[in-house]
Amino acid sequence: MHSSKKILSRLLVITLISTLVACGSLQEKREQSFYDTLTLFKHALRRESPESQLAFFINPESANLPSRYGMRAVEMDQLTPPVEIEENIWVIKVRLQYLKESSQSIRTIDDRQQWHWLGEDDGWRRNNPMPIVLRR
Repeated sequence: MHSSKKILSRLLVITLISTLVACGSLQEKREQSFYDTLTLFKHALRRESPESQLAFFINPESANLPSRYGMRAVEMDQLTPPVEIEENIWVIKVRLQYLKESSQSIRTIDDRQQWHWLGEDDGWRRNNPMPIVLRR
């Protein structure tokens, strides 16, 4: 009887450790997926068509892409680490540099991006529009 309790308690400890390791690796996968998504988003802003950029948004119709103002992103620098504000919702602040094609001038805009984790299949999607670019 005593040995069966001992075995049971050891199995419980092993199961608990395995569960904690799995949770840790799931969190690591989600974090890596977030950084991979940011890299792809940065690439899409700089080099891809507006249609491919819309794939990063939960609501593509409200994305407010800078290309509609004759601007193209040339750089995106991360200013803050991601902060989880709610379960599966992270916020990050970046600095975007845009090239205004008509004047060949650079505009710099700080952007507070809100990203939602939609699960393994759908990954991360942006849930707020790009910042409004005022015409000068």
